Amino acid sequence: MNISFKHPHLRGANLLAGAALAALLAGCNSANAPSTTASSANTSVSQNEAAPQGSSAAQSAAKTGDDHGHASDAEALEAHPHSTKLLFASKPTAIPAGKTTTWTLQINDAKSGEPVKEFDVVHDKLMHLIVVSRDLTWFNHIHPTYKGNGTFTMTTTLPRAGTYKLYADYTPKGKEQEVAPHEFSTAGASPTTNVSLSPDKMNGVWMTKKVTAHPEGEPNAKGGPTYEVALMPMPFPAKAGADTMLHFQVRDAKGVPVKDLQPYLGAMGHAVVLSSDSKQYLHSHPMEGGMDGKPHDMSKMGEMKHSAPPKSGGPDVMFHTKLPSTGLYKAWGQFMHKGQIITAAFVLNAEPGAASATATTNAPHEHKPGDPPHAH
Repeated sequence: MNISFKHPHLRGANLLAGAALAALLAGCNSANAPSTTASSANTSVSQNEAAPQGSSAAQSAAKTGDDHGHASDAEALEAHPHSTKLLFASKPTAIPAGKTTTWTLQINDAKSGEPVKEFDVVHDKLMHLIVVSRDLTWFNHIHPTYKGNGTFTMTTTLPRAGTYKLYADYTPKGKEQEVAPHEFSTAGASPTTNVSLSPDKMNGVWMTKKVTAHPEGEPNAKGGPTYEVALMPMPFPAKAGADTMLHFQVRDAKGVPVKDLQPYLGAMGHAVVLSSDSKQYLHSHPMEGGMDGKPHDMSKMGEMKHSAPPKSGGPDVMFHTKLPSTGLYKAWGQFMHKGQIITAAFVLNAEPGAASATATTNAPHEHKPGDPPHAH
């Protein structure tokens, strides 16, 4: 069955473009400072912890070389200035490995420095926070609690010493989605950018992994049920700049397809893709539709509407994405079954290729006409 890809199904990110949105913070006060001020922005952040570290577009680009843009249709990713900036703080200030810390993420207007007070709900949450170790061996998807006045808080535990990177994914009310990165190292750890990835190999038409399910936001939890997750990238090998389908199939420990997956955050799954240098970030939600043997007409994707997911489904969940440049990428697929989160990671290599591709699948499906691309 030939599938012709013509439109992207995501709003990707080449992280945080280099428009100068704010100057670097003047510095951090002590952990017990009753009030701290982000200089150059004239924004006072009152809290009993260290001053947040700025992660505006200009700051992130200066520190990591990141830039970023979004694409919601067939247009190429286009860098644009962000309307907000992220201020990050931790208590304790020096983040220990293996111990619980409290994080504060403050979202302010990039120009005025005033807090952004309203956000759109996207897939059931006001903010999706992706946290990864810099070597991409550890991943967590967290949803901080909104306290009002632009402030999100959460508690978390990092499993080991090292360098980590977070991606705060949010949409100011009535504006476009923004993804703000922030990189940091745990207490006493030297910053590192070493990443060693090898592409996963195909076993027939699938890549397969055995994984342990865990409670939401607790990837280190032990004792959960075992699942087998398979991935069929289409086309394979993936082509840089070309539309790509990530076809996941969830199976139980014995390899039997799981047909009663539950919606997770308003969709049948989520996929996050990062380039090996962590500068390319893609967060996609699945293409809803039955795997019923009918053709999957990708040529009409620009006319499609996002429909609500079924109450249960599976075992197949498909994501439409685009790997913007050549090189290695790590893709995490997340699904829910019996209240537990199933997270499986695969490494893909994007080879040089044309801007469009044709893939073949043995599990075709269709969309209803009228739905626009909906993943972010």
